[in-house]
Amino acid sequence: MNKYKIILAIFFIFLFPISLIDEDVNNDIDYKRIFQNTPKHSYDNMITTIVTSAEQLEQQKNEKRQELKRLMHEKEIRKEQLRIKRQQKDSSIKENIEWLNFHATYYGNDCIGCSGITATGINVQKTIYFKGLRIVAVDPTIIPLGTIVEIKTPNERFKAIAADKGGAIKGYRLDILVESERVSAQYGRHDVQLRIIK
Repeated sequence: MNKYKIILAIFFIFLFPISLIDEDVNNDIDYKRIFQNTPKHSYDNMITTIVTSAEQLEQQKNEKRQELKRLMHEKEIRKEQLRIKRQQKDSSIKENIEWLNFHATYYGNDCIGCSGITATGINVQKTIYFKGLRIVAVDPTIIPLGTIVEIKTPNERFKAIAADKGGAIKGYRLDILVESERVSAQYGRHDVQLRIIK
């Protein structure tokens, strides 16, 4: 019996220091560092980095696409708002045009120094109309040539085109074309009201 105890004690004495040494050796080894230097770990890291970069790039592309979509949508909204504003402005001008006061005189196509051709090139030698509109001479700085207007005189109301101009027609004055100088003398001169149609 004592013999077994002695053998066990010797075995234990020899085994204990070896296990301590092994433990110390195991503690000194940096297994994590060794694993990180393996080809498989490097490959896994590289794949992870590539996948992460690809995901980030895809996310950035999606964000850019969303931003572009948002900007295009805002641009369309602004265009539509401008179109509506213009439409409202045009409607407002057509519906709520103010009448302006002008001083009117009359002239015939046979007036002295008149060629019978207006400043816009309309031949008025045999007519006082152009496409159903009366013809008036205006100051182009007040009413641009080609403008369609409506005129109320003490005698009548009609639509006309600003198709002519004259040296004496300055500011809020207009000259209304009539059949002849004899007829123009009968009308004389007076104040009229005018509004721009288009």
